[in-house]
Amino acid sequence: MKRFLHFTALVIAVFAIAVTLPSLLSPMQAVPAPTPLDQNVNFTPPDVTAPDNRQGGTHRGCQLREGLFITPLIPESNIGLTLTESPTFFVYVSQPAAQVEFVLLNEDESEVVYESSLKIDKAGIVGVSFSDKDKTKNIEVGKRYVWSFALACDPQERSGDYIIKGWMQRIEPSASLKSDLANPDPRARLIAYAKNGIWYETLATLAQMRSLAPDDGRLKTEWTQLLQSQKLEAIADKPLVQSF
Repeated sequence: MKRFLHFTALVIAVFAIAVTLPSLLSPMQAVPAPTPLDQNVNFTPPDVTAPDNRQGGTHRGCQLREGLFITPLIPESNIGLTLTESPTFFVYVSQPAAQVEFVLLNEDESEVVYESSLKIDKAGIVGVSFSDKDKTKNIEVGKRYVWSFALACDPQERSGDYIIKGWMQRIEPSASLKSDLANPDPRARLIAYAKNGIWYETLATLAQMRSLAPDDGRLKTEWTQLLQSQKLEAIADKPLVQSF
């Protein structure tokens, strides 16, 4: 009887091993490497340049009231990349202004893509965005566009406007970038944008994260470092005050 019980136990044990062994020996499924969300936001400028140095801008010689000026938040190269048809543009306005005009044009400035008149209530950094329905032309992949912010010295004589210009180019994301941007975590997307030199989305994503968590010291530091990296240290500590 004992011999029979031992034999039965042995059979059960062998069967259990036979059932379990294939699952143990089956190949392990590949697990995507997690995005290192603790790493810093390091913007890597792409190898692109555009006419007109950002710091000099394009002025028409008018005299604004003392202390009033605008500074575009644009890379030192004067051109930023975007992946979208509706990027957000940022500019620093040093004083409240009754009228600031934003215009987006095609590369040779012969066609208006979008234009808007803004009233700036507070000094600080302003974001301007628009939806697809607001555009008169499509923003095409591979093409460059010129945008400008203008302050009117004399509303009756617009030829003397004070104008600052910048450039934008829309590109198609690589397969690896598309994969990175599929991550639902906004910080993971922020790191991906910065690493790939996508200026407009890097700036807009970080600005949105700051607006949702205004007391987050790390986000404030990263914003400051991002602007400093592109020689915008003079406005790196200015507040985000309005969006249009």
